[in-house]
Amino acid sequence: MKMEATILILLACYLLMLVTVITFERLTAKNKLRRSDLRVLNYFHVLLISLMLVTSCIINTGFFLLQFPDKITITQLTAFLMVFGLISVLPWKNFSNEVTVARYLSQEPASGIASYTLLRTLFVLIYEWFFRGLLLQNFSAWIGINWAIVINVLLYAMLHAPKSKKEMLGCVPLGLLLCIFTICWQSIWPAIIFHTQLVIINEWPLLQKSISFQKQNAI
Repeated sequence: MKMEATILILLACYLLMLVTVITFERLTAKNKLRRSDLRVLNYFHVLLISLMLVTSCIINTGFFLLQFPDKITITQLTAFLMVFGLISVLPWKNFSNEVTVARYLSQEPASGIASYTLLRTLFVLIYEWFFRGLLLQNFSAWIGINWAIVINVLLYAMLHAPKSKKEMLGCVPLGLLLCIFTICWQSIWPAIIFHTQLVIINEWPLLQKSISFQKQNAI
């Protein structure tokens, strides 16, 4: 497949994802969907995952991006550990507009929480594979690494714009960081790990409180 056709397909997938996010945000804002309902969130994640996977099947490339790097230097490992520690202490919740689901998690069975956790983890993996993998790689081959990073960060931030301005702005340094590590490591796994780390920082306390609350009720 020609590079121009691949780029158009990737952008079409991105636009569908953006429309999905905007529609989801508007429906939840009008209370037509209860965003704190884990089933609604699961459907939302499944839809976005499906869009990204179907796109990969159409362009018939991309799964090799999930390979681990052949060699990790001391410099790469040191930089990774430093950023990992920095992410752990930064106040990311100030930038996130995620609705607190703790109010309703206590009503969910343990199986529902487990399925949400697994699907959320899968979503992060596929999401980074699409953004820091397919998009970054193909745009780099098309217009060069520097412009590919600029476009990647821009698209990443725009996808979070429907949530809040703070979250959109927070995606700029984070997106730049994820792109740099992906290029330096020649692997998307640092981006996957960092993104998963942020999800754990923001959502694990809520899930933990819900599980504890359910245990107390069971007693």
